Amino acid sequence: MAIKKYTFNYDYDKAEVVFKVDTDKFKPTDAKSLLEFYTWDYDKEECPILELLKKYALIVIDVSSSENLSLFGLNQHFNLSEGLAPIDGSVGLELVSLESFEFSEDDLKVDIK
Repeated sequence: MAIKKYTFNYDYDKAEVVFKVDTDKFKPTDAKSLLEFYTWDYDKEECPILELLKKYALIVIDVSSSENLSLFGLNQHFNLSEGLAPIDGSVGLELVSLESFEFSEDDLKVDIK
């Protein structure tokens, strides 16, 4: 079993997403099919698995922030969404951890005229 761990860090530690991929179960051809399902723009010279996980990391950060979902909730979201592969490990993709983005009024900038 060949397991690779992918850690995505968003905007200088504002969020982090970690995936494990079993490359014996989940192949580059699987990732390419999923990328093409949505006709996502991606780097065709790069590994399709990496390109797919970049998209998935952004979805995880967005959905966890907007809907306040845990890992369990994110797994359910992916399971119920058309065109997204399960991230529970069943097909070789597993969402391991998430440090989600938190909005803070300290980050707001205001311009009053």
